[in-house]
Amino acid sequence: MWFTINFSSHKPVYKQIIENIKLQIMNKKLKKGNFLPSIRKMAEMLDVNLNTVSRAYRELVSEGIIEPIRGEGYVVKKDILDNFNEELINELTIIVKKCINAGMKIDDICNIIKSAGGKTNDTTSSKS
Repeated sequence: MWFTINFSSHKPVYKQIIENIKLQIMNKKLKKGNFLPSIRKMAEMLDVNLNTVSRAYRELVSEGIIEPIRGEGYVVKKDILDNFNEELINELTIIVKKCINAGMKIDDICNIIKSAGGKTNDTTSSKS
């Protein structure tokens, strides 16, 4: 399985599919010219509705990231996603601002980010 869907997330499933496919491209697991699973196969793998996958693929086509090949399926059109890192930074910025507004300390937020990245630094931990 390529990725999983978080059904308890506030983010719609089709957007999670889009984000995960973009991540696969950024991580070089999907390269220009690679075919994606068919809509039906992807829906089965993720246990989601066909229309959900179809919507995700349509949006990726409209962004120019994938393209349909008649009779064959969808193929990756780009191997570099210029705006994707910027989108992720914007999402992270919004989340960090929410955490600060909720009263979290910057050091705690930094430790969470370091921990998520696999790098922990216990000396900068700030507990109240």
